[in-house]
Amino acid sequence: MLLTGTVRAASPLPEGPAKKLVGEICSFCHSAARIKDHAYTRDEWSNVIKGMISEGAPVTDEEFSLILDYLAKNFGPPPEQSREQRKEEKR
Repeated sequence: MLLTGTVRAASPLPEGPAKKLVGEICSFCHSAARIKDHAYTRDEWSNVIKGMISEGAPVTDEEFSLILDYLAKNFGPPPEQSREQRKEEKR
């Protein structure tokens, strides 16, 4: 348990309006490092959040929008990188 707390403390989320919300809701099941490992488009993040809701994440419609804005802004793909390029990198 202590190790998990150390990992989360070592990989803080970027500042932003929904930082606390993401920390409370998303990090309930997994670490911030897992979020930081992805660079999804806005549509991809939307699908990820919908999947988490279907698994039981307690997210209201308002929270959904806030979380989506935060994740898309802070963990989106670099502008010059296309979806096809990201698929190639994952292989």
